[in-house]
Amino acid sequence: MRKQLGKVICWMVLVWMMTLPVDVHADVDRSKVKKGKEAFEAGQWDEALNYFQDALLDAPQDPRLHFNVGDALYKKQRYEEALQAFEKALNTRDPRLQQQVYYNMGNTYYFLNRYEEAINAYKKALELDPSDQDAKHNLELVRAKLKEMAQKQQQQMGNSSRQQQSGQQQQNQGNQQQEGEQQQEQQPGQQEQSQQEFAQQQSPRQEGESQQNEEQQQQPAQAENPNEQPLSREEAERILQALQGKKDNKDMKPFRVRGGKRKVEKDW
Repeated sequence: MRKQLGKVICWMVLVWMMTLPVDVHADVDRSKVKKGKEAFEAGQWDEALNYFQDALLDAPQDPRLHFNVGDALYKKQRYEEALQAFEKALNTRDPRLQQQVYYNMGNTYYFLNRYEEAINAYKKALELDPSDQDAKHNLELVRAKLKEMAQKQQQQMGNSSRQQQSGQQQQNQGNQQQEGEQQQEQQPGQQEQSQQEFAQQQSPRQEGESQQNEEQQQQPAQAENPNEQPLSREEAERILQALQGKKDNKDMKPFRVRGGKRKVEKDW
């Protein structure tokens, strides 16, 4: 009877241990974590990374430490390594930590130019916290970036197609011109001479008409502002600054990256 009771107790303890949250680790050296956070908030990324990695040796499965290591690697622009750390940090039951991990992964994917993955990460962050304005902002920014890239790609494809068509037309015109020259060489010399005379007679009239048309086109523009004075350098600079100011107002807001205090997990 006692043996059966002992087996039941052991089985219950095993089940309880298996269902414990992965965030619970009693062996973490809190002094290392504290020093790492202080270094992180001071912008000392190398020192912060060293402290976090040292603490990770004591608790290699702690998702909060992987999160902090990922933050430090992100600040050092070691984005691929930061992603690996963030993926390990997702092994948590804390939804708040998961939300922060997905947000940071979105930022990391963005700087790796992996925009589709960045969008998915921001969406997951917003599923966990729909009020996250930074995630909303960056999500729209990446979507706009993808749209801009698609438009540029279509424009480049259109330009390439037009260039090919233009090249084909020029080649066809060259072939036609060559055929015409060959036909002229086979005709009597009198016809060639009359064609040259016709060309000599036509050319001055066409040139005169072209010059007259240009003068007629220029005259209305000059007549509209007969008293217009050239802009001074100061006036031109003021106009340029005003135009630049209008353009800047239409630009999208810059990409948002949260400060160190929000990015380093503090619940120790």
